[in-house]
Amino acid sequence: MLTPLLCAWVASASAQTRPEVGLVLNPLVSVDAADDRPSEDGIESWIWLRASVRQPGASGWFLSIEGEHQARLGADLEATWDLRAGESGWTGPAGPLHLRAGNLIERWGKLDMLSVVDVLNPKDLRAGPLTAIESTRVPVPMARLQHKVGPLRTELVLMPFAVTDRVDLIGGDWALIRPGMIQRFTHEATTWEGGSAPLIADGIQSLDDGLQQMAPSTLRGMTRSVSTAGQPEATLLTGEAALRLQLEGTGIDGALMIGALRTRTPATRLAPELQAILEAGQWPPLDQVGEISAAMGEPLSTSWPRTWFAGAEASTMVGPVGLRAEAGGWSRAVVQTPWLGSAVSPKLSGGLGLDWMHSTTLMLSLESRYTRILTPPEALVLMREEQLELGGMVRWTTLQDRLTLLGAAMLEPQHGEYLARPEVRYRASDTLQLGLGAVWLGGSAATPDTLQEAMVYEAGPMAYFSENDCLFVQLQWIQ
Repeated sequence: MLTPLLCAWVASASAQTRPEVGLVLNPLVSVDAADDRPSEDGIESWIWLRASVRQPGASGWFLSIEGEHQARLGADLEATWDLRAGESGWTGPAGPLHLRAGNLIERWGKLDMLSVVDVLNPKDLRAGPLTAIESTRVPVPMARLQHKVGPLRTELVLMPFAVTDRVDLIGGDWALIRPGMIQRFTHEATTWEGGSAPLIADGIQSLDDGLQQMAPSTLRGMTRSVSTAGQPEATLLTGEAALRLQLEGTGIDGALMIGALRTRTPATRLAPELQAILEAGQWPPLDQVGEISAAMGEPLSTSWPRTWFAGAEASTMVGPVGLRAEAGGWSRAVVQTPWLGSAVSPKLSGGLGLDWMHSTTLMLSLESRYTRILTPPEALVLMREEQLELGGMVRWTTLQDRLTLLGAAMLEPQHGEYLARPEVRYRASDTLQLGLGAVWLGGSAATPDTLQEAMVYEAGPMAYFSENDCLFVQLQWIQ
């Protein structure tokens, strides 16, 4: 992907106008001083890097490359480096239409924290709330065709390949399966009783020994393959399409959209025979081992079902207050059930937002979102049949725009779950900004200590990750 875009940009260098070049460096280090669990990562660092170049003007090529370094220090030291294409492509007229194509981010919706219709780009959730909202969207191959007649704008978005969220399933403090859970589980399994225990004991002991001594990079590679298992091949038949109609009237801006998409999280199913063994914590009788093995088939099956999506958004001003609204519905949303299971159900969601600004020094924003799963299964994991979420942001700037106080918070009032992210930023120069902040999470439900507890956890993600309270310091250099 990078090579053809780079060649296209080099070919355009003969133009008289010089290209615009940019560089953003954003290191962040977080410290969790509380010793909540033996295997958690006390220090975590992220370094995000983005280099970009573009032709000035309304049309032309644009190219960006993103680099990312992550390090975690806990029971062991883990560090990874990744380099990939950022938002890159070409934009300009194509006959009566306007075309934007490449590796893109296409944002739908009016809400920031609790958006309903921002469904096109996958989300990067690996750093949890340490990631800025605007950095969570992952650019993916797509083309947007746009046509405008008066106040009506029509947009067709084509995404040729299936895409998925970036989520750590195993190993990190923001992963579903926390550090050490797998190792403790296999260690306990070596002591399970049952008629077939003598037959299985040696294999389980070897597995336990291997996991205890396994290099972190090896475990990451194995879990990464699990998180992308079953993903459709990158053919045009696996792609997605969406249509958006936007009306820009006097004092109001609204849009309707519809899309044939794929779910961004997989539908998984653990073999019932294996689930029964794991839940019981006991090996089956010896005379049933062959029968269970024959019936089990694939231990964990994964699919990425298609869903129809329909949504709407609108915004207007009432005096000094901005009003925003979103609503959406899915024909087949994936919902998580215990023991890595899942179900599909129609889902509806709606959100409202209020904004107020005083000059450029003070901004207040309040948002809410209500979600309802229409045909829920008997038990859910990390989600509920219906849920109300409240969010708020405040920004105050002083000292000639050099000092900025920021605050963001989310609350799930029905179950007492919350997240707060205060931060102080100081702009030392036009290119350099320093930040100091914290992340606090909590809930009425206790965090899971074992893999068994994690597999049946009914509370929400803010309670699940409540042991990840931390302080962080970050730097942003923009050139």
